[in-house]
Amino acid sequence: METPTTQAEGRQAGVPLWMPLLGMLVALCFAVLVGARVFPTLGALLFPPQPPLPTSGEVRLLLTESKGLGKDEWLYGTDLNACEVMRYYADVLGDCKYDSSVNCKVGTGIGMDVASGVPIPVGLCMGKQVIGAYSVTWAVQVATNYVKDGQTHFRITREVSN
Repeated sequence: METPTTQAEGRQAGVPLWMPLLGMLVALCFAVLVGARVFPTLGALLFPPQPPLPTSGEVRLLLTESKGLGKDEWLYGTDLNACEVMRYYADVLGDCKYDSSVNCKVGTGIGMDVASGVPIPVGLCMGKQVIGAYSVTWAVQVATNYVKDGQTHFRITREVSN
């Protein structure tokens, strides 16, 4: 015959199987929730987004500079019309301001006669992209009338901030 002590020892022999399974399920849910917030940010830090470039025409990288922590600049030259470049960045970034002397909205030309080699500012486009906990601000300055390295030059600035 069993004594009350041996019956109690038999019931307290181990932890029920469902408790560790429930603990692992809670830990997995926590890892998924934390990972969903951390992985986009980590990916952007390891592989920062590259500047958007027009797909038509030939685009050549002329200069790249790091202006400090989280701020980079690229200078490109292209044979594309400056107004075409502005229209591309208006579609990609959204907010564009044209120089008052430029006539891009009416036609495809720049609307002025200037001696070759005298750069003409065409406009500035800006946009913001959110990646995880960070935001990336893009600014594109477009100028034309260059003789060397393509008719149109555009400078792209990427600034990463939180």
